[in-house]
Amino acid sequence: MIGVGKVWIGSTISILLLALFFVTVDVSRMVDALADANYLFLIPGIAMYLVSVLFRTIRWQVLLRHMRPVSVWRLYPVVVVGYMANNLLPMRLGELVRSYYVGEREGISKTSALATILVERVLDALTLLFFIAGIALFVPLAGLAESFGDRFGVPWPLLVALFTAPFLMTIGALIAFAFYPAVVWWAAGPLGVLPERVEDRVRRLIEMFLEGLVPLKSPRTLALLFLLSVPIWLFESGLFFFVGFAFRLDQVYDNLGDLAVVAVVVTSVANIGSSVPAAPGGIGLFELVARETLVLLPLAEVARSVAGGYAAVVHASLLLPMIVLGQLFLWTSHISLRSLSRGGREARAQASFAATRLSMEKDDSR
Repeated sequence: MIGVGKVWIGSTISILLLALFFVTVDVSRMVDALADANYLFLIPGIAMYLVSVLFRTIRWQVLLRHMRPVSVWRLYPVVVVGYMANNLLPMRLGELVRSYYVGEREGISKTSALATILVERVLDALTLLFFIAGIALFVPLAGLAESFGDRFGVPWPLLVALFTAPFLMTIGALIAFAFYPAVVWWAAGPLGVLPERVEDRVRRLIEMFLEGLVPLKSPRTLALLFLLSVPIWLFESGLFFFVGFAFRLDQVYDNLGDLAVVAVVVTSVANIGSSVPAAPGGIGLFELVARETLVLLPLAEVARSVAGGYAAVVHASLLLPMIVLGQLFLWTSHISLRSLSRGGREARAQASFAATRLSMEKDDSR
């Protein structure tokens, strides 16, 4: 079973954020907006999201191919199950589930696979930031940043820096580690002072982690990864776009181009803003960030009740298809999510044990 503490932390965060979401909206009007929505538009929207997941699979195939070539159709169920686990488990434990599952299914190092997933997360954030920066050249988004800054009591330039700097620093560090692995070995300290069994385990973990970063050494591969990241998020934005039709936002904006821009911006801000590894599926935080982004964007005035219904339906359309499809893949493979999550936690525990022993031995040697 998952750690009770993590379940309570994730559940508590979700409950508090959902409470804030409902307290800050006219619930009766939001219910009316939900009742008036045309849910037929979810069909093309969810179809576009599934295509987005296909492009995610292709990108992951590129990240894994130096270790073992795996067909897209074998990786697709693994990606879906990983996202299903993220939607159901707190603290983004789905990342561990995915790395463990692909390791068991394809014989790939779980630690190396986890390193590639870290690269994916950073690529996603940088792509979304690129979208925001590109749109900001044509649409005044400074007011959006200022409004969020005012709500959080943080100067908007600092808020923007807090959103962008960690991802830029992380990708820079990962590329540096890929090109200069000696830096990692130097940071690991004098491994020779460790007991031989622990030293071998730590060295193996470091080697496997660095192996997962090998694709970053190739400028061509790095460019391909960024190029593949673009359709991932454009197709996911398609879901946001079609949900806009469901809530008749096409009648609110002057043209479909404005609605498309809004869909991309809400996709970008909501996904970056809700990327904190806490509540399962980012429930609560996603709804708040997506709603407020739609309300605060300058292209048209959208009622907070309508924006609240829009955010709730978008998030449900992101979560439920992955849960249903992921469970279907697990059933057909005769595997349970519990066994995968248990295996992922055990793999992480082994890595944490080795890292703790390394830290203790380094402290003793000083």
